[in-house]
Amino acid sequence: MTESVVLVVDDLMFLPRLENNLRHLGYYPITATDDSQLTLALFKSPVLVIIDLFSRSFDWVSLIKLIKRSKAGPVPILGFGPHIDLSLRETALAAGCDAVVGRGAVVSNLAHLVDKYKWAIDDQRCRDETPPRLIQGIALFNQGDYYECHEVIEHAWNDEPAPVRIMFQGILQIGVACYHINHKNWRGAMKLLERGMPKIQRFAPACMRINLAKLLTDSEAIRAELLRLGPDWQGEFNRHLLPTIHFTSS
Repeated sequence: MTESVVLVVDDLMFLPRLENNLRHLGYYPITATDDSQLTLALFKSPVLVIIDLFSRSFDWVSLIKLIKRSKAGPVPILGFGPHIDLSLRETALAAGCDAVVGRGAVVSNLAHLVDKYKWAIDDQRCRDETPPRLIQGIALFNQGDYYECHEVIEHAWNDEPAPVRIMFQGILQIGVACYHINHKNWRGAMKLLERGMPKIQRFAPACMRINLAKLLTDSEAIRAELLRLGPDWQGEFNRHLLPTIHFTSS
């Protein structure tokens, strides 16, 4: 799956240039300039938010605060504006921007800036053993007990302080998608798959010995089948498509 970058930008002359440059770099750009658009974009688990601090058509301070308190997962914020406006820079950093650069740098040095500031996995935490509560939740997932799985993994997610907790949440959401499939809730299943898959994709192919590459492949197969069945589906579902989570040998 392609990593996404959110653009909180409304300059119709500048925005297409940013979007095209991000696509050229291999990222999927998502434009969001209000609370509802940004909330939906954050559920895609972007690796970076780029925000125009010079815009007067949206309250970027409140949008930055929305990003920081979002439960969708940690995401760095790169602000850009006039290079000489030190007061604006200080306000943006105080609001929660991780870095502020000039508009010219975003044009000329985008690849470097994205690589430098985008969200990255804590490799050391991923090399740790799977926490017991997460193992318990995965066992329930594999038994098809998705309701109890949700309860257990939610506790593991709440207990985990590191960003790897987003992987926990992704597994939880895929389990809830399977629960919705069992109850013939097409829209609920699609919504949870679309929220969960980008989260585990961040940590693929494996983290804490969990084979996330296979879980992603299996989840995509479920999604493809749901798309084939369509939103009016109320019949049977091929239960062989429901995933089982596996562990790697190391």
